[in-house]
Amino acid sequence: VLNSMNITSDAEISDFKKARLLLKSITQTNPKHPPGWIAAARLEELAGRLKVARQFIHKGCEECPKNEDVWLEACRLANPNEAKAVIARGVKSIPTSVKLWMQASKLENNDMNRSRVLRKGLEHIPDS
Repeated sequence: VLNSMNITSDAEISDFKKARLLLKSITQTNPKHPPGWIAAARLEELAGRLKVARQFIHKGCEECPKNEDVWLEACRLANPNEAKAVIARGVKSIPTSVKLWMQASKLENNDMNRSRVLRKGLEHIPDS
């Protein structure tokens, strides 16, 4: 039981603080840079602060609405109940993104809905 407990050393806490400062600087000086938002969200996820991670990636989606990686990360971090809504907003922002349409179809729980999503994707990307 004791082995399963996560013990965070002072060094790890210090590393998280340094990384947070660095990523805060990156996202403030260049808010249109998607990897900064993704990195900030992943750091918070790693630190066990999922709510904060979701806030970062949400802000990243607002700042970089035309970047599919930000939307895919937002979908990954979202609650299962909210993932479909997140990917729907992503698809609305980038209707020609094959990756986003594929992710949207993966979130559907039956074949009929999955094929409906893929057909809708093909309407936007007919040569895919």
